[in-house]
Amino acid sequence: MEASDGQPETLPARMLNEFVYCPRLFYLEWVQGEFVESVDTLDGHRTHRRVDEERGSLPKAEEWAEGLKVRARALSLSSDRLGLVAKLDLLEDEEGKACPVDYKRGHGPKDGDGLWDADRIQLGVQMLLARENGYPCERGYVYYAETRQRVPLLWTEALERLITETVVRAREVAAEGRIPAPLVDSPKCPRCSLVGICLPDEVGFLSRGPKEGVSVEVRPLLAAKDDALPLYVHRSATTTSSCRSSRLRTMRCPSTYRLKAPWSPSKAICSRSAREGP
Repeated sequence: MEASDGQPETLPARMLNEFVYCPRLFYLEWVQGEFVESVDTLDGHRTHRRVDEERGSLPKAEEWAEGLKVRARALSLSSDRLGLVAKLDLLEDEEGKACPVDYKRGHGPKDGDGLWDADRIQLGVQMLLARENGYPCERGYVYYAETRQRVPLLWTEALERLITETVVRAREVAAEGRIPAPLVDSPKCPRCSLVGICLPDEVGFLSRGPKEGVSVEVRPLLAAKDDALPLYVHRSATTTSSCRSSRLRTMRCPSTYRLKAPWSPSKAICSRSAREGP
């Protein structure tokens, strides 16, 4: 079912994670339907292999009781009232309470034992949906595979308000029909799988120009494979297409230009070289 603005009424918790991480990434994936695999996304699939297999069962909320042993993997919870849905990697019992565990491939903030804001929202939505479906839930965990660390998140009224406000803002951005501006000189961008579509540095350079205190350096793109090279097309109003002869053709009305070098569509640009860590 879709809302009046054309977007699905049910918003996945994963999309709220993307929205908090980068509103432009959220818009590209949720509104425009863009998605590109990267080393990080593929490694994330590997991390989730075990928890993506449905195992165990979740009893009905009215059957939940203290002392009940529960360990259910890859289950979905939703709420029509809230317009939210989430896939839980793991839900287990802890001291008589339902406790969701969300698996992440990387690590938490290195300056403390907390959670990344995007991970806090995603886990918070899982906890909210557990409560909405009648399960007693006061705590959840994010498991960071890189450090093998379980980081707890307690349910609070402040967390519930944060989730509600984030859902409202995400829906407003989606309904506006205008893609948000890219992040400015952010270390998040080089490892983003959609950096070759988003082009944050290029868009920022063209829209801002040189300003005091703002970097306008355009970080070079890297091809997805080590035997490929990036291609930069500088002519305005130019489109590209691949030919049967495995050559890339660039067209700019009224003339047509052909490249002499062989071209493989599988060697498209999809990531940047990173000046900083993730």
